Amino acid sequence: MTTLRTLAAVFTWIFLASPATSATTDIIHPYLRDQMNVAEDGEMLEAYVVLSDQRSLLWFEERTAGMGPRERRAFVAAELKSHAEENQAPIRAYFAEHAEDGRAVITDVLWMGNALYFTAEPSVIEGLAELPGIDRIRPIVTFEEEAYWDISPPPLPMGSATAVYPFKENFETGSLSSAWTSAVTGAGTIEVSGNESPNGNFHVLMDSAVNATESTASIEVVLDLVGETDVGIRFQWKEFADEDDPGDGVFVSEDGINYSMVLALTGGSTSYATKTVDLDSAIASLGLNYTSAFHIRFAWDDNYEIPTDGFAFDDIEIAPGVGEPPPTGPEPNIVQMQAPQLWDIGFDGSGVLIADVDSGVTWTHTDLINRIWNNPGETPNNGIDDDSNGKIDDIVGWDFISNGNDPTSGATHGTLTAGLMVGDGSAGFITGMAPGGTLAAMEISGEANAWQAQQYALDIGADVVSSSHSYKWPFSPKPDYHMHRQICDMELAGAIIHTNSIGNQGNLTGSGYPIPWNISAPGNCPQPWINPQAAPGGRSSVLGCAGIHVPDDSLYTSSGQGNAAWEDILLYDPTYPHAQDPAYWDYPWTGSGSKTDGLLKPDLSTYTDTVLSTTNSGGYSAFSGTSAATPQLGGGMMLLWDVQPNALPRHLAAAAELSATDLGPAGKDTRYGSGKLQIFDAGRRLVVLGRAASPSVSIGTPLHFDVFGEPNTVVYPMISGGLNLHSPGAFILASPFFFLPGVPLDAAGEGAVTYNIPNDPTYIGF
Repeated sequence: MTTLRTLAAVFTWIFLASPATSATTDIIHPYLRDQMNVAEDGEMLEAYVVLSDQRSLLWFEERTAGMGPRERRAFVAAELKSHAEENQAPIRAYFAEHAEDGRAVITDVLWMGNALYFTAEPSVIEGLAELPGIDRIRPIVTFEEEAYWDISPPPLPMGSATAVYPFKENFETGSLSSAWTSAVTGAGTIEVSGNESPNGNFHVLMDSAVNATESTASIEVVLDLVGETDVGIRFQWKEFADEDDPGDGVFVSEDGINYSMVLALTGGSTSYATKTVDLDSAIASLGLNYTSAFHIRFAWDDNYEIPTDGFAFDDIEIAPGVGEPPPTGPEPNIVQMQAPQLWDIGFDGSGVLIADVDSGVTWTHTDLINRIWNNPGETPNNGIDDDSNGKIDDIVGWDFISNGNDPTSGATHGTLTAGLMVGDGSAGFITGMAPGGTLAAMEISGEANAWQAQQYALDIGADVVSSSHSYKWPFSPKPDYHMHRQICDMELAGAIIHTNSIGNQGNLTGSGYPIPWNISAPGNCPQPWINPQAAPGGRSSVLGCAGIHVPDDSLYTSSGQGNAAWEDILLYDPTYPHAQDPAYWDYPWTGSGSKTDGLLKPDLSTYTDTVLSTTNSGGYSAFSGTSAATPQLGGGMMLLWDVQPNALPRHLAAAAELSATDLGPAGKDTRYGSGKLQIFDAGRRLVVLGRAASPSVSIGTPLHFDVFGEPNTVVYPMISGGLNLHSPGAFILASPFFFLPGVPLDAAGEGAVTYNIPNDPTYIGF
C-alpha cells in the first residue's frame, strides 16, 4: 500500500503591510445615475451600497493567531455580522423609514463586505448618498448567464465549409452552427430544442412531422483529417421507442458521395447513453483513408414523431483519444493528477465541505445525491428559518437568483462542475477529484449573487469555495475588482481557499481582453501563498486555474493569460466607475513581461476539453474550458484538507504549487502557473505541519508553532527566515536555516514548539 512520508516540517511566517485609505470616487455609479434619470414615477431600482468602514485581512489575522481553520471561520463570520449590524444601523434606519411608504426595501445584508442590497426609488437613492459613512452606491447588473461561464468558445469559423478539428458541438447556441449540413426526406424534421431533456439547454431532435410517413433526417460535418491519428467520435444519444432501421447510425465518406456505416444506432432508450467510435480502426476495416474533406453524418430513419419514434443527439466530439468507451473507475484526468493514490490510503475528501458557486446543480443525479450537503440547522420543508440565517428550508444550498431554496437549474453548467468536484461514480464513471466529499449547491448569476454565495459559504462553514463563473474586463459596467478583492480577503481571513476559472480569452489579448486584464475576476485576486518567484504583495483566497489537454499536458491556449495588475485602474480606463482602495495597488504592472511585473497568474493547471462529468439528464457529458479545469482544482483542495485539516489556505496553496509538475517555461509562468496539479505529492508535504501562532514577529521575540502530524511520533523541524516578501529571489528554507529539537506529538498527533527569533538586525524586513 502506498504511504505518505515526510522528513521535516517547514515553518514560515509572513509580514503584512498596514491597509491604506480608500480612494475618492463618485458615490453613485454613472450607470445607476442614468437609470435614475429615466426612471418613471414610483419605479424601484436594484442596487447595493457599500460602507467605508471595512474590516481588513490584517485586522483579522492579528485576532485569529493560533486558531485552527474552522475556529477562524466561526470567529470571522460572527465578527463581520456584528460589525455590519453596528456600522449599518443608521443606514438601516434610513431604509426602514422609507419602507413604511413602500419606497425602499433592503433585500439582503452583505456583512462580508459591509454592504446592503436594496431596491429603492431614485429620490431615496439620492438621499442615501448624502448619509455619512457611505463609500459607494452601485447598480446590480446581470447579463445572460452564459456570459459568466468559462466553457470553450465555439470552435467553428462561421460560414466555413470545413469545420475545425478537433471538433465539438453541444448545440448551446440554440441552433445548428454553420459547420453542419442538414438533410431530410419525407416528413423528416431536425430541430435544435430544449424539449425532451437535453444535457444542457439544447440538443438536436430528429423525427417525422407526419405520423405513418417514412422519413429520414441527418446532420453532417466535414473535417480535414489528412495526417491525423487516434481520431475518435464520442457523443450522447437516445431514441424514443424507435424500430431498428438500416439508416439509423453514424456514417462516413471520403468524398461526400459514397457513405459507409461505422456505428449502428439500435437498442437505445429515452435516457442518454455515451456512444463512441474508434474512427482509425473503423475506416481501416472499410479500406478508407482520411481526406481533406472527410464527411461524418449522424442519421435517423423511421416514420413517426417523438415520442413514438425519433432520435436525440448531444455533446458531439470528434477529436483525438475519444474513440474508446470511458473506462470504469476514475476518469483519465483524475488519474493523471494522482487523486486515486490518495483515495487508496483513505483520503477521498470525507468530512470536507465545498461550495459550488455556479449555475445550480441537479443534485438528484445518482453520482451526486449522496454527496450533497444537508443543512444540520434546518428541518426540511417546515417553512421555518430554523437556523435564523434569513433563508427558509435551505437544505442543500440556495438559489441566489430567485432567492429560493432550490438551487437546481435548467442549465447543466453547475452540474458539470459539481461532478468534477465530488462525482462518486455511482452511475458508472468516477468524475470527481474528491468522491467522498460534500457539496453545497449555489445558483448565481452576476457579481452581486457571487458575493452573496461566498458569504453563505463562510456562514455554513465551507472549507473550500470553487466557482467557474468569472467577470471579464469588457463587461459594461466593468467588474468591481476591489469588491471582489475585499470579499476574497474575508474568505482568506476565514481560512477558506477559493479556486476560480480565469476566462477563455487567452487568445484574444488584442481583441478587448488585454494583458494585464486578460485573467477575469476573481481569478485575478492574489493567491493565499506568495510564490517566491512572484513579486511581493498582499494575499487573498484565490487560486486561478489554467487548462491543459488530456493526454499530453499541452496548453489549452484559450486559458487566460497573466500577469494581472493591481494598481490604479484609471490608468487603463479613465472612465472606470468603481471605487478603489489604494491598499490594493500592490501589484503594479509596467508591461516588461517579467514574472515580477504585476501579479503572477495563473496559479495551477488541471485538465480540460476532453474531461467527462455529470449532466442534468442523469448521464455524463464532455466539459471544456477553464470552467472544467477549475472544479478539479477545487476537489484537489478538498483532498489536501482531508490529509491535513489543521492546514490554512497558505499551506494548501504552497503544497500544491511546490509539488506541481512544471510545464512550459521553467518555474511558475503566465500560462501554466506552477504547472500540473499533483495531488498525492502535495499531500505528502502536509502530513506534518507547523503552523505559526502569529502572522508577524519581531527580532529577539519568541515565535510559537503548533505542530501536527502522525500520532505518537517525534517531528524534527527546520526553521528559516528565508521567506522574504521584499526580496523576490528569497525562498523557503533559504540560508540561514536551523534545526530545532525534536517535537513529540501526542495521541492526537499534536505538539508545540517555541523558537526565539535571533536578535539580529539582518532579519529586519524579513
